[in-house]
Amino acid sequence: MSTPKFTDEPRQEGRFRHLFNSIQDAVVELEIIDGEPIVRSVNPAFEDVFGYAPADIRGESLNEFIVPDGYEDEAADLDSRTSDGKYNDAVLTRATADGEREFLYRGVPYEQGGSRYAFAIYSDITDQKQREAELERKNQQLDEFASILTHDLRNPINIAEGYLDQLKEPENEECIELIEQAHDRMKEIIDDTLTLTKEAQAVEEVEAISITKLAESGWELVETNDSELQVVDEFDLVCDSDRFARLVENVFRNAIDHNDGAVTVRVGLHETMATATQTSGDQRTAFYIEDDGRGIPESQRGQVFELGETTSREGTGLGLPIVQRIADAHGWDVQVVDSTQDGAKFIFTDVEIQ
Repeated sequence: MSTPKFTDEPRQEGRFRHLFNSIQDAVVELEIIDGEPIVRSVNPAFEDVFGYAPADIRGESLNEFIVPDGYEDEAADLDSRTSDGKYNDAVLTRATADGEREFLYRGVPYEQGGSRYAFAIYSDITDQKQREAELERKNQQLDEFASILTHDLRNPINIAEGYLDQLKEPENEECIELIEQAHDRMKEIIDDTLTLTKEAQAVEEVEAISITKLAESGWELVETNDSELQVVDEFDLVCDSDRFARLVENVFRNAIDHNDGAVTVRVGLHETMATATQTSGDQRTAFYIEDDGRGIPESQRGQVFELGETTSREGTGLGLPIVQRIADAHGWDVQVVDSTQDGAKFIFTDVEIQ
């Protein structure tokens, strides 16, 4: 990157000083003398973040004030680059008025009157780094939880089923059937919980796929019991096809399992209101899945995506939370309303449709 040269024109200087004093990031103007970054001026944001007024720090080496112990070599390397007229861009730890914090640092060198100067810009990213660390910690916990489910719970069930086979006698038939049902129930809970832990992770790879193909793939995963699937609009949905199959599988299963008889499930485009940034051809940024069953009472709709919420004795209460996790992973919103057929209607918004 070439080193910029600043002029002394009063008008430019006035504009620059206004920007310097108004910018929200901490900025310090430096002169490089014998390899040391000597402070010439700081903006108000620098004073707020680092706790030093201009009079306290002007004429002093910046490193003496904001470089924590143990980071001296790193600072010296950056100063050397600045002395050579090189642009700097790094994530740094620096001492502030509130303790050590993480910054995105950008150093912009320039020449004036034969001397080397630079602007050091510090953008506080501590909160972002903490969120990333917390997310990583939670993902590790989810992986550990999944491992416990897989090994510590599933293996004892397999052993119990092995012994159960040895006990199968006519007089034990009813009791054995109840035990097998309990085992099936436990395995279903384990499978759903494993799915829930995996679906919290953001989607990385997506492609545009026919909604008919996607819906039919999910329909094949469900015991439909004479229920019918109707795709009323044809469009391509940008999504992760495997994860979307699990989404529609759980919506379909919810419709079928929570109604006594066969139901008709419809998938189609949902009309949304146009915004100032949309053209008339961009209004369809949502789709729906609805059924003609008994629906979900309005008083329960706020809880249907919560863990463990179910109105079915056979359900695990994890199906619709899985739906929301997959929608969240795609960056979509999902809500439940009454369908046009008096059943439940799930509307997915902020989607990409082609």
